[in-house]
Amino acid sequence: MSLPNGPIEVWLRQRNMEVSCTVVAEDETTQNLDVDSLSMRGAEREMTGWLISQGYKPVGRWQTEDDGGQEVSRRFVPAKG
Repeated sequence: MSLPNGPIEVWLRQRNMEVSCTVVAEDETTQNLDVDSLSMRGAEREMTGWLISQGYKPVGRWQTEDDGGQEVSRRFVPAKG
């Protein structure tokens, strides 16, 4: 799988015991990534670590997008060599 070359926004959503991940590129195209973690905190760490290993760096912290904490987002940009 190939990630976009530019900035991305990553969305994590938890429904029941499953966490899903969607990557949104600047042109609004999306990709779904597999998440092994069963908790939001674990998924945040899992996806941040994986994206760093793919050449991205996080911008800011994970932001809660709803009152129940079932949806969070974070921006990532390509790391400069």
